[in-house]
Amino acid sequence: MDIDQAACTIIANAGDSKADSFSAISEAAEGRFKEASAFLTSSTEKLLKAHEVHTQLLVQEANAEELAMKFILVHASNHLAVSEISREFAEVIVNLYKEVKKQ
Repeated sequence: MDIDQAACTIIANAGDSKADSFSAISEAAEGRFKEASAFLTSSTEKLLKAHEVHTQLLVQEANAEELAMKFILVHASNHLAVSEISREFAEVIVNLYKEVKKQ
């Protein structure tokens, strides 16, 4: 896979994952936990798509294939990391809203 294409695929899926994580928080804030759960699921699926491409690049490098280090690839890795953290925090926040709204 072309480095630019791989980076754009990671960025697009990681960005969509992060957006879904924040949508899950918004839904939970309104007490719509079924919708929040659906957004968390969607976030996870998009994160996995980004990870698949990221893993392909890691395997290429592990196999001593030359990868051009480009700024867009660094940017993509950053997007992926932020999206992973956003997904984890979103789940915690959704669960906190569930507890608070129970009372």
